[in-house]
Amino acid sequence: MHSTVKRAKQIALASLSLMLFCTANTLWANDDIDPRETKLNELRQTIEQLKSELDGVKGNRDALLKALEESESKIGQLNKKAKELEAKIDNNQAQLLELKREKEALASVKKQQQRQVAEQVNTAYRLGQQSHLKLILNQRDASLVARNLKYFDYVAAARAEQIAAANHTLERIEKIEPEIAAEQRNLVSNSTSLRAQQKALRAQYKERQSTLKKLQATIITKDQQLKASEKNQKRLQHLIERVVRVSGDLENPVKAQNINNLKGRLPWPTKGPIRHSYNSQRISGKVRWQGMVIGAPSDSPVKAIHHGRVVFSDYLRGHGLLVIVDHGHSMLSLYAHNKTLYKALGEWVNAGEVIAAVGNTGGQTQAGLYFELRYKGNPTNPHRWLKKSA
Repeated sequence: MHSTVKRAKQIALASLSLMLFCTANTLWANDDIDPRETKLNELRQTIEQLKSELDGVKGNRDALLKALEESESKIGQLNKKAKELEAKIDNNQAQLLELKREKEALASVKKQQQRQVAEQVNTAYRLGQQSHLKLILNQRDASLVARNLKYFDYVAAARAEQIAAANHTLERIEKIEPEIAAEQRNLVSNSTSLRAQQKALRAQYKERQSTLKKLQATIITKDQQLKASEKNQKRLQHLIERVVRVSGDLENPVKAQNINNLKGRLPWPTKGPIRHSYNSQRISGKVRWQGMVIGAPSDSPVKAIHHGRVVFSDYLRGHGLLVIVDHGHSMLSLYAHNKTLYKALGEWVNAGEVIAAVGNTGGQTQAGLYFELRYKGNPTNPHRWLKKSA
């Protein structure tokens, strides 16, 4: 009886120990989880859910908007790939030029080294290729013997050094030829890929133009324009609310200056004339601009106005390819209608860092950047925050 009770107590203690051990392990594991990454994953899931809700096709216009989104998204991706290939081609050409210059320099060095080696051989010949022993036996003056021996050693060492250098040059020349050939192959390959990307881009641009014409035909009256604009604003507001609720103020790993202390001193996101100002009339005086439109040419760089983390980098109907940066301290900056996005969700950016290229996505007919600032989720006048001139 006692042994049974004792055995039961031992089992109970073992079970309790195991439970405590597992609990401790769970707590330790949780301590290792980066809270920033947890928030980021939650934000990623929220955005995917929101996009899924918005992508539900309801009518002819929604189907056209979906087609436009797919077309403009592909154009953005193809543009990014084309830029990467252009950079690779530039690098290939630079490498090829450098290798060819090195080859020319080596050819010149080779001629010089051949002359030096020939001179060394002639010097050795003039010495009669005498051994150290002969030099000692042929000379009666000890100091002269020492000088001759030293000169003999110098000539021999110099000759060996020149021959070694010449051999090294010849070896490098042999290696540089296949390097040049490989770089030329890379250049041809990347150029071929770029042409394919450009061909695909042209096809996508044609498709976009066709879809855009059909879309424009669905909006004729001011009332229809108003409804479409209001829907776009609500869509953006919904996204901002979700982003603010999930991300809050993401903890910044870098000690950056509080953006609120830089009012009136922030750099402009791109250069160009102001096409539409904050709070100016948009449609019949019933809808107003919540940000500003900067008339920058297509492909102009779009730069972050302050250090922060990208909390949205994707397509949003009515705003095209959109980047939203969380600067902390309840401040967000928005950059819309981009042609290409260079930063992904979760990436940290610095003030002045290029994050996108100006475009006309979101159904725009003219290139330009739509820029908004949001404080605590609400639009605020960007003119008051940016420097007096771009």
